Amino acid sequence: MRPLLGTFVEIQATGSQSIERIHQALDAAFSEIERVGRLMSVQSSTSDLGRLNRSRAAISIHPWTARVIRLALNLAVRSAHRFNPTVGGLLVDSGRYPAPETPYVRRGTADDILLSGCHIERRRPVLLTLDGIAKGWAVDRALARLRSSGLTAALVNAGGDWRCFGPPRPILRDTPSGRVHLGLLERGACATSSAGLDPDCFPAELVIDVPDRQKGTWTVIAPQAWLADALTKVAANTPPQEAAHSVRVLGGHLISEPNAARGA
Repeated sequence: MRPLLGTFVEIQATGSQSIERIHQALDAAFSEIERVGRLMSVQSSTSDLGRLNRSRAAISIHPWTARVIRLALNLAVRSAHRFNPTVGGLLVDSGRYPAPETPYVRRGTADDILLSGCHIERRRPVLLTLDGIAKGWAVDRALARLRSSGLTAALVNAGGDWRCFGPPRPILRDTPSGRVHLGLLERGACATSSAGLDPDCFPAELVIDVPDRQKGTWTVIAPQAWLADALTKVAANTPPQEAAHSVRVLGGHLISEPNAARGA
């Protein structure tokens, strides 16, 4: 376990290789996650996002960053902006991010970002944030590295965003009344986001500015961790009677409704 991406990242792995080879695979997986953090941290002035959010012109970014931004923008459009990566200004206003030295708008849309290959610029001074997707993508990168090492089973868990292969793993969620078992996951990814329950958690309502939001916790499973991560925000920003359908259309499965999340 290591402190990365603003949380603790745990990696478990088993295989027929020597202990030394397994440790080498673990180190390589952690290195993937560290690299994602260096590239996509919105709070770092030297990261791709830090440079973009200060720039008045187009800049070049790493292919990994371009890939995640492209996924984020596409999902924003497909979800009718219930997932929105251009809300860094809201996070600044809430005190989550330090205020930039240049003027900014509170929120924008995918149309405010122009991305061509690895070149990107902003039409307006929106503050791009990948907090709702980059952690999951880092989990995917780490698991891919473990799989390529020939391991028989592995799990990567970054603060509740996790993915595994091998024997089925329990899907657990902590509630005020105790831990809830939501099922088993054999191959795929799972992510959980909360809104309005714990002020010390990253609240889902800050990902997009939607009024009359319910408090609760949403757990989504999907083939990839980046998608599960992002779809928890879609679920949180969708009326309860529509959330499961909206998540399913976008490629995930909502397994925890907000009412169940309160443990009442």
